[in-house]
Order: sequence, then C-alpha cells, then structure tokens
Amino acid sequence: MYLQHFGLEQQPFQLTPDADFLYLSKAHNRAKSYMEYTVWNRDGFVVITGEIGSGKTTLIQQLLRSVDESVLIARIYQTQLNEIEFFQAILHEFGLNPFSAGKVELISMLNNFLLEQYAEGRQVILIVDEAQNLGKRVLEELRMLTGMETDEDRILNLILVGQPELKHLLDAPGMEQLSQRIRFRFHLAALEENDIPNYIDHRLEVAGLIKNKSGSLPKIIKEECIAIIYRYTGGIPRLINSLCDTALICAFVENKKTITAKIVEEAVNELQWVPYNERVGIKALKNKPTNAVNFDTPAKLIDLMHENEVREYELKDDETTLGRIGTNDIRLSDEMVSGHHAKVIRFQNNYFIEDIASTNGSFVNGKRVHKCVLKDGDKISFGPYKLMFQKDADEYVHDPVFDMPNVTNASDTIVSVEDTLISGPVAANK
Repeated sequence: MYLQHFGLEQQPFQLTPDADFLYLSKAHNRAKSYMEYTVWNRDGFVVITGEIGSGKTTLIQQLLRSVDESVLIARIYQTQLNEIEFFQAILHEFGLNPFSAGKVELISMLNNFLLEQYAEGRQVILIVDEAQNLGKRVLEELRMLTGMETDEDRILNLILVGQPELKHLLDAPGMEQLSQRIRFRFHLAALEENDIPNYIDHRLEVAGLIKNKSGSLPKIIKEECIAIIYRYTGGIPRLINSLCDTALICAFVENKKTITAKIVEEAVNELQWVPYNERVGIKALKNKPTNAVNFDTPAKLIDLMHENEVREYELKDDETTLGRIGTNDIRLSDEMVSGHHAKVIRFQNNYFIEDIASTNGSFVNGKRVHKCVLKDGDKISFGPYKLMFQKDADEYVHDPVFDMPNVTNASDTIVSVEDTLISGPVAANK
C-alpha cells in the first residue's frame, strides 16, 4: 500500500515473525547465544521466557535456519497435549510414524532413534514453544527426557520457550528435579527506549530503504516519535511493529513522507490504544509531585519481627524472591514459608508482589493476594514473618502494633486486592 511512497521493497513492520528482520538487542543476542549453546554442547537444557510479541518465535526461526544437516531439531508448538500425544508429536516431527503405539513403545522408539542419531554424530534438539501450557504429567516426561544419555553424553538437548508463566511453572512445588537440570534460564525483556530508533532503522533497511549520500538512513520516523512509541508499546517489538505500520498508513493517506509525533498520535487513536503500562494493569505515574521518590532510590522491605533490631532489605533488582530455601534473595526460615514463596517485582519504580503458588499464601494488609501493587506502608506477611513495604526515604521507627491474621489454617483461595490486580505479567528477570 505505501511501499513505493516511502521507497521500500517490502513491508518493514509486518506482525508475523521473520528471521530476516531479527534485531539483535543486547537481550536478544544473549538469548540467541543460549539457544545456540544447545547446538554445540551435549548438556544443553535452556529456558527462554518473554512477553507475547517479544521476539521469541523469531529467535527460534533464526536457530532453525542457522543449523546444518548434522543437527536435527523437532519443534513442538501445540502444547496442550497429554503425555501420549506429546511423545507422538515429537516422533512425528522426527519423521517417524508413532500413532499406533502405546507409551512404553513410544519411549523406546524415541530412545532408539536418539541413539541412532548419536552414533551417526548428529546433535538432536527438542524445542517446545508455548511451554507455559504444558501439563504436570508432560513436565514429568520432560524430566525423563533430560535423563536420556549414553555413558558419556546426553543424547537429547531441550529448549523450552514460553511466556513468563513458564518460570512459575518450573518453580512450583514438585518441579525441583526438572528445574535443577536446567543449564540456562533467560528472560527476554522488552526493548529499552533508546533501542527503539535502532530497531526501527534496522527493519526499514532490511525492507529496502536506501541510505543517503552520507551513509545514513533517511529519518522516515522522526526522533520526536520515539518517546510516544515507547509509551504505548512498552518496548514490545510486535507492538512497535503494529504502531509503526499504522503510522506509515496514516502518513501515506495524508501524502506525508515523514512520520511526526502528531501522526503517531493519530495512529494510536486508530488503534484505540491506551499507554502500555495501563494496558498491563499498571497505573501510570501522573502529576508526579516535587517530593516524589527518586527513581534511583530502591524501596525496602523492613523486617518487623525483631522489636530491638530493624532489618532492611533493599529492593534494588527487577525481581526479588522470598522463600524458605537459600537460593532466594531474601530467606525466611520457617516451615510455614514455602521454598519459593513470593517475589517482589520492580517495574519503572512501581512495585508489585506476586505469590509463587505458595502453600500458606501471601498477605497484604490482612488480605490474601496473588498479584497486587505495593503501596508505601503496606504490611506483608508470609507465615509468621511480618514485613513492611517502604518506598520513601524516611527512617523507620518500629511500631509494636501489627496484627495480621493467623495463617496456619489458610485456604488456597486466591483473593486479589481491590483495584490493584495486575491483569498481565510485567516481570523482568534479573
């Protein structure tokens, strides 16, 4: 529609994944390296998570096209399967006919196939896309697959790719044996605002935009647009594509050769979008007062269990985990606290608490919550542990009055704090 108008040969901002357009941000390059690790090593089990539209499928396509005949890859993207269907899908991807076999025969068939490929010097990789939808029984079978090996090497490498819920699934009680076998975990974060101009230029150049005499690309989309694009897309590549494509259409209709902030706003109205933070359930910061918290100053969790000693935990990372075992950022040693109990997420100086399928629940101001926004002064409890969330810099003076419900007999009912429930995941991995 607008290709000739802007001097392009193909659509620069199509929504379908295309490895030709892959932009390697720092995060995407790291995820790509982890995936490639499974090609060259025989102990590869990699988990890549990311929001919808963050570029996970494009990375898979890039890997598929980069390997030679010494590497066999099966890709499963229909994951709402039982264990029999799962094995059938794997074997079918490898070119076998498994549909009349039972489970034992399927496992034997797969093991024999893998041993044959190993004997011929081939590397075999299983990629499971949309892995957050896998059932518990299939996850158990995945654990079994990671144990397929000779006396010297593993004969099957795994790449699990999915939305952020996959992290919680793998950290759930009973998944320890599978989780411990993971070689690398990586969360594919959205693009930073300063990445967006390079992302846009990369896609326009691949689409055929010719550089000028100075060797730089013409600025079809002006610098003034970047902040608006980031505000409405949150740096999610697919959303950037959708907004930029709509903006190009708007400019074409108006016979304009460049995209201004005004045209981007028109595109936003065409799409009927609200700012990204609001779309994922985060209330945007508006009319920030002059005495507001410095964005560089992390909030704190203050331990209220010790009257004569104030213990503080700075929430300086994007994600802070709390639980009973020592791998957490904050360890809460009590049998009423789950191994991985909860986490605090920091997102653009907003803070959220999320329960990680704990047994006895996470409580904020006396209400059991799954995900909710944290406000300055909120009282949090995990089993007998009592903490206070502090977002300002004032010195805390211990208040002996802190009555929280006895959670010994708490049910598994999830109750969300009114008006603070997050409607979509916002976590970024450390």
